[in-house]
Amino acid sequence: MRKIHIPVMVICMAVASLTELRAADVSVDIEAELKAVSAFVWRGRTINDEPCFQPSVTAGIGDFTAMLSGSWNLTSVSNAWQDGRVDATFYYDLRFKNHIIRPGFAAYIYHDDPAGKAKDTYECFVQYTYDTLLLPTLIVYYDFSKMDGFFATAAISHSFTVIPDKMAIDLKLQLDGADEYYNGALFNYPAADGTGNISADTTGFVDVSAKISVPIKLGKNCTLTPELRYVTLLDATIKDVARKGGEDTELLVYGLAFSMTF
Repeated sequence: MRKIHIPVMVICMAVASLTELRAADVSVDIEAELKAVSAFVWRGRTINDEPCFQPSVTAGIGDFTAMLSGSWNLTSVSNAWQDGRVDATFYYDLRFKNHIIRPGFAAYIYHDDPAGKAKDTYECFVQYTYDTLLLPTLIVYYDFSKMDGFFATAAISHSFTVIPDKMAIDLKLQLDGADEYYNGALFNYPAADGTGNISADTTGFVDVSAKISVPIKLGKNCTLTPELRYVTLLDATIKDVARKGGEDTELLVYGLAFSMTF
C-alpha cells in the first residue's frame, strides 16, 4: 500500500478546515463537480483517448483556494497507471485594481500504479490575469520534480449571456508552450524497436485549443454544463514523436459536468 503523500494530506486538511469554518458562520465557498469527458487531454498530450470520469471539489475562504480533482478511466485501457491520478492544487489571489496575480502549488498523484512506473510530480506556478475584455491570462509553471522544466499557458476567454442568471455561452482560446526539458518528459514513449525511449526534446509551442461550454442553471445552486473542446499539437517534432508513440495529434473532446455550490 502506497504512503499518503504530504501534499494531498495538506489539501485535505485545508478543505476540512474550511468546512468547519463554514459551520462557524465564516464565509466559505465550496463547489463540487462531477464530470464525464470523451477523452483525457492534458497540456497537449492525449493521456487517454477513451471516456473518463473527472470529479473535483473546490473550497475557498477569502483569497485562498484549495482544490482536489481526479481522473478515472470509464473503460479498460492498457496503461491504466498513467490515466488515473489525483491533482491537489492550492493558490492565493492578489488583486490590484484590474490586475490579478495568483501564486500557487500543485501536486499530481498517481494512485493506480501496480508496476511502480508512475512518479508523482510537483510544481509551483504564477498566474497573471488582466480583468478586462477577453480576460487575457498568462500562467507559468515550473515542475521541480520529474519534469524539471517550464510550461506556460496564454489564454483569452469571454462569456455571452443567453438567458440572464440561467444560461450563458463561454468561449476560450488557449496556447501552450514548454521548454525542452518539460516536453522531453511529457512526450516520452517507448521506441518501436524496443531499444529505449523516444522523446520530444524541443522548446516551442506545444498545442492550441478552443473550447465552448454552455452553463445552464438548475435551481439556485446547481449547474449543468455541456462542453466541446478541440485540441491540436503545433510543434513538428512533438507531432512526429506523438505519432510514433501511437497517440493523436488532434482531438475533439466532448464533456458534460454537473456542479453544486454550498
